[in-house]
Amino acid sequence: MERQDVSGKEFLALDCISATFGVTAAWLGHDPSVMGEHWGYHRRLDAVESEWPVERIGIHRRTPEEILSEWYGLTTDHVRHPDSRRAEEYIRDQLSVGNPVIAWVDTFHVPHSSFHGQQHHSHRVVIRPVGGDGKGGGDGKDGALRIVDRYQGSLFDGFMDSAALRTAMSSDALGEARRGDPDWRNLTAVVKPGPLAPGDPQEAARKETEETHEEGRRDRFLTALAGTADFAAGTDLATACADELRADPEAFASLSPVGTIEVSAWFGELASQRALNARFLRAAAETCALPPLLDRAADAEALSRRWEMTRNYFFLRFRKGPEAVRRIADLITETVTLESEWNAKVRDDVPTR
Repeated sequence: MERQDVSGKEFLALDCISATFGVTAAWLGHDPSVMGEHWGYHRRLDAVESEWPVERIGIHRRTPEEILSEWYGLTTDHVRHPDSRRAEEYIRDQLSVGNPVIAWVDTFHVPHSSFHGQQHHSHRVVIRPVGGDGKGGGDGKDGALRIVDRYQGSLFDGFMDSAALRTAMSSDALGEARRGDPDWRNLTAVVKPGPLAPGDPQEAARKETEETHEEGRRDRFLTALAGTADFAAGTDLATACADELRADPEAFASLSPVGTIEVSAWFGELASQRALNARFLRAAAETCALPPLLDRAADAEALSRRWEMTRNYFFLRFRKGPEAVRRIADLITETVTLESEWNAKVRDDVPTR
């Protein structure tokens, strides 16, 4: 069966998790914009070591696996392989039947990464079948595998030597990732249509007429948009973090290497999520015939840029001392205030149900 790539070539993300699942969803014929359905904050309930207060605040979003399952009935098979050769065998088996594979890699060993030979970072890429019909495996010249990376920081669509891939997947650095992360070595994920039991809502959905399907899609978007009502309470948590930084900037003027990565990642995840929110709002505007949401999508893009700017400022300047910490706190407060205004406009633009 020929794959219908829905916006896959245009899809990219500011984090590799969204990038891999978005590309895979598009390869399977589904719109990846739904991955931006949530926004907001919540207090993390898991016990996590933290050096900055923002680390105790979670970004409100479901996993890509949960979102793609609910919207499209897709399932995700995560498999940890005993070694990299077994992982490669599994990958080739999946490619031979037309299934793209998400693989965890260490960028130190990934030739197309700017971190190649420089720094160890856990990353995810998609390994795709070579043929446009979804068949024929993933082999290129000399058995190389086709790699698609739609993370904005390392865009790539080409081939990677299988030995290099095995090294990248089995790197010890993947077992020593961010706080609370599991061991990512020799791990793969395959997203594919789930089995449909008689009476399954997804089975009924496949039998809908095009008109009924579009109506159901509009309802899904409107329901998701209505859920933004809880956003305002979450912004208080982020504002409280900024207040804590501002109250005692000297206490936060230094961070361990791990803490630096964690805080930088927090800002980066926010930037990525707002970019996904913008994509979702554009799709909702078109599906629900709500042109004002195009303006809200533009607002979300602007918020994404602000969080990226804050991340860059943090990374470059926070070691300058308490004054830099106070400035970061101010940037958080300013952006969260803009987010509250944006969210209120979204609510005003969505019809009451």
